[in-house]
Amino acid sequence: MDILGGMTNTNEQQVYLAFKTADQKFYVNGENPIEFQYMQLDPATFRSGWGAYKNGGYNFQWDKKFGVVDDKPEDDYKRAFSAWVLPQGHAHPLLWQRFTYAESMAFNNILGTFWNQKDANVGLLPVVKYLGSKAIQVGAGKTSDLSFEFAKFSNRSEEFILPAWHENDGTTGNSDNTGSSGVSEEDIPF
Repeated sequence: MDILGGMTNTNEQQVYLAFKTADQKFYVNGENPIEFQYMQLDPATFRSGWGAYKNGGYNFQWDKKFGVVDDKPEDDYKRAFSAWVLPQGHAHPLLWQRFTYAESMAFNNILGTFWNQKDANVGLLPVVKYLGSKAIQVGAGKTSDLSFEFAKFSNRSEEFILPAWHENDGTTGNSDNTGSSGVSEEDIPF
């Protein structure tokens, strides 16, 4: 409640991760560049579905089950994904929720690096290494090729605490967000 008017919380936590092809960089909330080498992901928060930019905002329609494609809502929707991630050195997790070609392909490729091993690593989260990006020409437009490789499975980082509003956004998630340390390899964080 803003009793005095104009006194809303200006320190609101930044929570969205996005990649900009024009700059070949990741950004937090589209404004602040972020650099990282490693990123931890929470598979319990993964969603797949459809997304479009309409009426001045992002609209998503999520599949009933992750990876099982529901009907496309309208012609201008593209395949979308959503995942909570923690980039190395960031104080809190970020929501990586996009439908751009470059990021969707990158996320799909990331899944292929660990998906078949996740059931054998219950209680651990995957960590991937960001190798960089390069601009590529696709038809008359430009996009990016984002490169990641699997690093390891590790305990949830102490900073990887999902915000309370996450529980109300329909994401199925890990109810144990208290985190724990336990990085066993010195050169890879988390």
